[in-house]
Amino acid sequence: MSPSAVAQNLEVLRQGIELLRALDRTVYATADGPARPAVGPHFRHCVDFYRSFLEGLEDGRVDYDRRRREARLEQDPQAAAAAFEEIAGRLARLPPERLDRPLAVVADLAPDEEPGGAAARSTVGRELRVLLSHTVHHWALIALALRARGLEPGAEFGVAPSTLAHWRRRRAAAPEAPPDGEGAVAPAGGSA
Repeated sequence: MSPSAVAQNLEVLRQGIELLRALDRTVYATADGPARPAVGPHFRHCVDFYRSFLEGLEDGRVDYDRRRREARLEQDPQAAAAAFEEIAGRLARLPPERLDRPLAVVADLAPDEEPGGAAARSTVGRELRVLLSHTVHHWALIALALRARGLEPGAEFGVAPSTLAHWRRRRAAAPEAPPDGEGAVAPAGGSA
């Protein structure tokens, strides 16, 4: 597997860090009814998954069900940004030769299962792809929640790398037709 798995994760984390630095603590941590959930729990959840992955690299066993669930990361966008910066630093130092290293992965513990149960076989590179997909999924949910509050996180936030590549190819073919919604965090309908 190529080092691009690391680079793509770093790019998605950079998007999250930039958004976290721009978010108001109230918007981040407070739900405004079921149609406008707080985004903090999504960010905290992603921090937990990356930490589980990184902690599991040492012994070759990643347990995504054993998470810290730090409430502070759901309440404070700057604390979440700092956690993602630390995670990005660790990922950036991951040697490319480790991407093919085998891992045992525990995930999706059923309520009646014992912790640390059966593990699936994977590799470091494959888990980086899983983390990328998982994080983009949560970024998309965050984008929807922010847009419901009238905030625009940017057209590329929560969009899969393959879709972004498709958009770039489309723009190159027809530069006058960029995708809708391009921009940074701004009130919906406003300018960035």
